[in-house]
Amino acid sequence: MRITRLAAIAMAFFLAGAATPDTGDLHGSWKGPWYIGMSSGIVAMDIAEDGSGTIALTNLDEFGSQPIPLAKLSFDGKSLAFSAIGANGAVLTMNLRLDDAGKQLRGNGKHAGFGARMELQRAD
Repeated sequence: MRITRLAAIAMAFFLAGAATPDTGDLHGSWKGPWYIGMSSGIVAMDIAEDGSGTIALTNLDEFGSQPIPLAKLSFDGKSLAFSAIGANGAVLTMNLRLDDAGKQLRGNGKHAGFGARMELQRAD
């Protein structure tokens, strides 16, 4: 009976870990410039401890003015990948690399067929 209980607890922890992405020490606020095609602005991204997050882009009206939930969030210890669907329905996909100090995320992606770049710093 005791072994069964321990196995059930271990399985619950395993399944709970599989249900949310492991974002390591990325939780918190990130901010910096974004570049999409010939446009640019400021990106603000928040990642919660539970692996959820939001992103907001200034100076890109078709993306929307409110923070948008991050989707397909994954982190392998070095690279953060995610997507977000803007207010106009266009998908933003990014793959950002974490520097060795854990204070910068930089990388490329796509939005509405255009190349995208972000260079984020810890903001908290």
